[in-house]
Amino acid sequence: MKHESDQLRVEQFQLHVDRWRGGDAGHVLLLHGLGGNSITWHAVAPQIARTLRAHVVAFDYPGFGASRPGSAALSLRVLARVTHAVMTAEAPHARWVLGGNSLGGLLALETACRFPDRVAAVHLAALALPLAWGRTSLGLRDLMQYVAVATPWQGRRLVTRYVTTRGVPGVVDDPIKLLFADPTRLDAELRQRLIDVSRYRLTWAADAARAYEQITRSLGLQLIWPELAARWIQRVRCPVLSIHGTRDPLYPIAAWQRLQQLRPDWSHVPLHGIGHVPQLEAPREFAQELSDWLQGHWPPQR
Repeated sequence: MKHESDQLRVEQFQLHVDRWRGGDAGHVLLLHGLGGNSITWHAVAPQIARTLRAHVVAFDYPGFGASRPGSAALSLRVLARVTHAVMTAEAPHARWVLGGNSLGGLLALETACRFPDRVAAVHLAALALPLAWGRTSLGLRDLMQYVAVATPWQGRRLVTRYVTTRGVPGVVDDPIKLLFADPTRLDAELRQRLIDVSRYRLTWAADAARAYEQITRSLGLQLIWPELAARWIQRVRCPVLSIHGTRDPLYPIAAWQRLQQLRPDWSHVPLHGIGHVPQLEAPREFAQELSDWLQGHWPPQR
C-alpha cells in the first residue's frame, strides 16, 4: 500500500496531509477529533484503501498535528470551510465518503448537509453529541472543568503551561489514558508517531494552545445547546454508519441510545469495551465494520 505525506495549501493554511492510494474506485476523507491529528486514522486507513481500492486522505486541521495555524482565528466554521476546501483540492468533481472521530464526525455531518452533491456517505467514530444527552445535572457539572480551557486568553495559558511542563511522552499518554478504555491496546509504532508529532508541536506550543482554546470554545458553545448540536444529525440525508465504544468516557450509554432513537435509519454499531477513539483503540474491529458497511455504498456515484 502506497502511503505518502505532503503539504497542501488551502484557504490561508498550510496543512499536513496523508494519502493512501489503493485505487481509483472512490475517495474517502478522514477527519480527526479535538486534540487529535491524522495519525489517529493510520491504523485503519491502509485497510480502507486496499479493501475499497480507494484514494484515502487524512489531514491535520490548522493548529493540530503538524499543521501550524498562523495568526488566523479558528472556529468550527473555519474548520468546515477547510474540510470542503481539501475535498475540492484533492478531487474537485468526486463524491466523497467522509469519516470523522468526535469533532471530526460533527464536521463530516455538516459538510454532508451543506454539500449533499459532494458527499455519498458518512461514517462516524464516537460522534461528538449534545452534552445534555443522557447526563444528570451532576454529570453536567463535571464538565465544568473544561470551561477554563475554553476561556479566552486563560485557556491558552493553561494549555501552554501544561504541554511545556508535561512534555513528551506525557502529552500523548495522558489523553490516551483518558479516552481509551484500555490504553495498552495502542500500537507501539503509532504511539511513537504521536510522540514525534507532539515533539514538533512543542516548538510552537503557544500557537497550538491558542488553537486548542479557540476550537474547544467553538465546539463547547455548539454542544451545550442540544438543538444546535443536533441540527446536522437531524438534517443529514446520506447513509450514515455510527460506531461507538461502550466504555466511552465522554458520553454515557444513554446518549448513544438517544442518538439511535433520533436516527433509527442510521446503522449503529457498538464496540464492546472500547473508549472514545475506536479507530485507534480497536482498529481491526473498526475497519472490518466499516468495510462491511461501505460495501453496500460503494463505489460512490460520480
